[in-house]
Amino acid sequence: MLVSGKIAAMVFAIFWAIGPASASEPSGTCETVRLTGSPTWFPVSMATEDRQSLEGVMPVLAHQIFGELGVAVMELTDLPWRRSLTLLEAGEVDVLAGAFSTRQREKEYVLSHPVIREEIGIFIRRDTPAQPQSLNDLIGLRGLAPFGSSFGEEFDVFAGDNLAIHRESFDDNLENMQLLLEGKADYFVIARREGDRMIAQLEAEDAVMVAPWSAIENTIHFMFSKKSACVNLLEDFNAALEAHIADGTVASMILDHDSHAQLTD
Repeated sequence: MLVSGKIAAMVFAIFWAIGPASASEPSGTCETVRLTGSPTWFPVSMATEDRQSLEGVMPVLAHQIFGELGVAVMELTDLPWRRSLTLLEAGEVDVLAGAFSTRQREKEYVLSHPVIREEIGIFIRRDTPAQPQSLNDLIGLRGLAPFGSSFGEEFDVFAGDNLAIHRESFDDNLENMQLLLEGKADYFVIARREGDRMIAQLEAEDAVMVAPWSAIENTIHFMFSKKSACVNLLEDFNAALEAHIADGTVASMILDHDSHAQLTD
């Protein structure tokens, strides 16, 4: 009995020695990826007109890569941005198709290799009396940005310390551009491609422009939940992603979306 007791104690001790490390590794097999993304971010991720599925560079690319890895994809569409991040952190969503890199996100999630490099634009009215020439010139002005948006460490820190940026939860960020047009704000911060598309959609080229200087550039990534077994596919996912970048697939997808937007605007 004494020997058995000692063996049991040793097994118990070994279990607790390896337990925490094992617990940090998501267990199970990733057979189906629960995928979500922004419903309004051109050309990164957009909901279809019926709001039943996602389109755009990142969701389409996700379907291609996970298909190559033999993993099914189930889309969770039309989720508010912050809700998507909350579900991703909790492991109730496996992958978010498209997000800017920040230090905070690198702590909370697992980011893929970069997919797209995107310029962040400062959109202003052409009749603004003193056109801002730098971020410092935005101090004291009324700003807008998409709800829950984060554009990278450098901009976020500067904005938090110096700028008054209002983030309203709209179904479509086009409403932010409309507020700028109506003079209810002095500038609107958003990804350059998306802002350009909005101006064309509103036929506001004569009224709104992007500042001729770049606020910042950042990279867009897939974000994997740390609590999802699908994160164990990251190495293979990144290898397939790099192959699609190298063969021009990603660049072609971006160009196709830009061309389609110009034809439909």
